[in-house]
Parts: sequence; structure tokens; C-alpha cells
Amino acid sequence: MGHYIENTGDEPAMFLEMFRSDHFADFSLSQWMALMPPQMVRDHLNLDRETIAALRKYKPMIVP
Repeated sequence: MGHYIENTGDEPAMFLEMFRSDHFADFSLSQWMALMPPQMVRDHLNLDRETIAALRKYKPMIVP
């Protein structure tokens, strides 16, 4: 499930998120937003069409 953290205070926030899992998994927020219906992303995040069109629908592979 996608979610976000927002610092509503005046001081810098530190956040540590830990999951108990037997494997590592990650996702690309940019890819997730690119694959969502564009109108929904615009309505919820108030982004313009150009910004949404620039999102990548694929996640670049990270290589050592």
C-alpha cells in the first residue's frame, strides 16, 4: 500500500521504518504514479499534465 510521511513540525524529522520480512522489496514512487490513472494523480496531488507525462512507467535497474 502506498503511503507517505509528512513532517508537520518546525524541527527536522527523522523517520525509521522497519518491516519484519524474509525478503527485501522496493518500489518506485515515480513508476507507481505513472501507472495510476492520470486524472486521479492530478486530482489528488495537484500536478500539471506535463509533470505527470514526464513520469517513467518503468523502474530503472540499479546495478553495482
